[in-house]
Amino acid sequence: MQELTAEQLREKMESGERFIIDYFATWCGPCKMLSRILETSGDKLGVPIYKFDVDSDRTFTMEQNIRSVPTLKLYEGSSVVKSHTGILQESQFETFVN
Repeated sequence: MQELTAEQLREKMESGERFIIDYFATWCGPCKMLSRILETSGDKLGVPIYKFDVDSDRTFTMEQNIRSVPTLKLYEGSSVVKSHTGILQESQFETFVN
């Protein structure tokens, strides 16, 4: 999974593509656990997954209404289709994407 900056994520949102952002923090244990799940099952689902460190740009984090980590958001362009806060098991992640 590629970690993007706030500017790169804004560009993705403007592109209209469907993608997932994993909002995480380097100090967050559940974020590390979720990252492993995303890495193993993400390729199978055909939706690009990007990571964003919430501590890297607090303004962007606030704009996206991220209040806790880990938070996953499924975007279609700039619209959030689904959002989930907390850890997911692999089967739950597949349900989230589909």
